[in-house]
Amino acid sequence: MINPIWLDTFITLVETGNFTRTAEQRFMTQPGVSQHLKKLEETCQCELVVRLSKGIQLTEQGQRVYQYAKEQQEKEQDFIASLKFDAPFEGKCVVACSGAIAQRIYPALLALQKQYSALNIHVEVAPRRTILSGIANNTLELGIVTNQPESEDIHSEYLGEEALGLILPRGLHDAKDISTTATHKTEDANALKDIIKHLGLINHPDAMHYLQRYFNDCGEPELAKVNPNKLPHAGYINQLSQILLPVSEGLGYTVLPISTLDFVSFADKLTVYEAKNEVTEPLYSVQTPHSALPARYQAVKQAIIQVLG
Repeated sequence: MINPIWLDTFITLVETGNFTRTAEQRFMTQPGVSQHLKKLEETCQCELVVRLSKGIQLTEQGQRVYQYAKEQQEKEQDFIASLKFDAPFEGKCVVACSGAIAQRIYPALLALQKQYSALNIHVEVAPRRTILSGIANNTLELGIVTNQPESEDIHSEYLGEEALGLILPRGLHDAKDISTTATHKTEDANALKDIIKHLGLINHPDAMHYLQRYFNDCGEPELAKVNPNKLPHAGYINQLSQILLPVSEGLGYTVLPISTLDFVSFADKLTVYEAKNEVTEPLYSVQTPHSALPARYQAVKQAIIQVLG
């Protein structure tokens, strides 16, 4: 086994490119740095660096040893972090959710990490089925999904509601009698039917699910009769940040959480059709039912609840 102290010295030497600065950073003497390098080269049975007048140059073997040393360093850091599962404000927290939810909760999670710098927060954007599979298989610890899962392998807690909106181009000529502003209420569902058939759907991974829910729950019988599978499409994109761009250019319409309008710079080019009833989807946190979350997740969950609750 290669001495990890020698490897740490070697990493510093490579990254500073200088024996003197390495000695300063490692609180060693310069001969001590040279001694570590010599012992490492003897162990590896090859030359690792070429000494130059203004620093060093790695040999091919030196590049490989540096890569190996960095990998070992990262593994050690991950291992130490994994042991801190009971520290309330320290360690890695992974939260999996949709892109729309990520946009809403990420600023609050960043504020929490800024407050507790030892927290290491990761937000993974993933579809509902992937999140539920990860929880069931113990590869994820915390997720947020729409609609309560029916599985004994998943524990869920209600968080709040996500409002859905049918989003149209604001400048659309044929739509002026339906919705000229995001606050202009109308019940003219027949006119809307004509417009969406003319425009076409900007499709995305959740579009058909959102459309069906919207038509069923909006409280307008004419829209409830519409079959989303028979509507014409005007395009497809799976990047949340880009879905509303073609809508803003008058190329189509779509259905998304209304909160997405808060994160685009061209919201003034969009309008939300106001149906008779507000359409929402319930949001749930999900985790394994067989063990409690590490203590550090409690602060994360509270920050999420404050945003979504």
